[in-house]
Amino acid sequence: GTNGKSSTTRYVEALLRAHGVRSAAYLSPHLTGYNERVVINGASVSPGELGAAVEEVRAAVDRLPAALGETTQFEVLTVAAFLALARAGVQAAAVEAGLGGRLDATNVVHAPVVVLTNIALEHTAVLGPTREAIFAEKAAVIHGGDAVFGPLEGLEPLAEARCARTGARAHYWGRQVVVQGDPRGFAVELRGAAGKRHYSGLRLPTAAGYQVTNGALAVAAADLLLGGLNEERVRQALATTLVPGRLQVVGDRPLILADGAHNPHGMAALVACLRQLNPPRPRVAVLAMLRDKAVDEMLALVLPLVEQVICTEASEPRSLRAAELAARIRRLPYQPAVEVAASSEAAFRLAAQAAGRHGSVLITGSLYLLEDLARQGLLKGEEHAR
Repeated sequence: GTNGKSSTTRYVEALLRAHGVRSAAYLSPHLTGYNERVVINGASVSPGELGAAVEEVRAAVDRLPAALGETTQFEVLTVAAFLALARAGVQAAAVEAGLGGRLDATNVVHAPVVVLTNIALEHTAVLGPTREAIFAEKAAVIHGGDAVFGPLEGLEPLAEARCARTGARAHYWGRQVVVQGDPRGFAVELRGAAGKRHYSGLRLPTAAGYQVTNGALAVAAADLLLGGLNEERVRQALATTLVPGRLQVVGDRPLILADGAHNPHGMAALVACLRQLNPPRPRVAVLAMLRDKAVDEMLALVLPLVEQVICTEASEPRSLRAAELAARIRRLPYQPAVEVAASSEAAFRLAAQAAGRHGSVLITGSLYLLEDLARQGLLKGEEHAR
């Protein structure tokens, strides 16, 4: 899907592990190190373990015919991850797709259960200019088995067609996957040919309402893979699974929240959560965004929530320069105070100072910004907004 892949992947891994399965997750991107992308039985593999697998794969790549062309970093990482999982005796893995699906390296796996979280406009230069085109690229990972669909918002006919072509059993949000509640308490009802299964009293350690959708999709996927789940184990798994960089609390005086929203769909979900949470004022945002994203659309969503913005830039070459981002903000019909910081660390400290002990700071706009701050040891909070 467009958003929610990492969270859903983490929740599935936790659910499988809670049911006695030697489980794994393959994730992307990471915040502090590449080894974060490979999780076995709830823990990231060591940098040395992943590094050894990467070196082995690179040696094999060197023996490939030149006619096959250059091998990408993500392809090498994916094969190295699968090698590490196989050697660890993993019984079941939740695998997050990288970009798209049809041509993604992870599509070598014909998974018995596929989850498609949602479809929004992102990476349009690669995946196509419409939601229909993007859906076709992502749904190409469905090869049969069970397909669980999050909110499709009008794309259901395309899903039905793909499932008909591949013989997959479709499970739609709102039809076969019915959810009620919020992160403090929700229930999932799964409706299938054999009847209904209920999982109630579920809780997530976050105030991010969008995570209820991801958690429910994970419950549906794990249920289909294992043929049913133990309700108490589902409760325990979800209640103890933190997802870094998703409405993560990294400071309390002032309240500092970090969220990796980096496209309009994700930013809209974040803004909806913040409107419910009503963080204390003054509110200061630390923003960095990539130049190939829908910058103005994201700014229009987040700027009305804050009184001040500290513009900075991520180390990723595609990041807008801080001064460019500030200029974009000043052209919009919103009037927050705008400052520019040359580094993400300086932006973090300026924002904390501006918010004071009783205000709040929101860090968002780019996962690369969160990665930079995490490397500097500034995203150490383990609790999520409650």
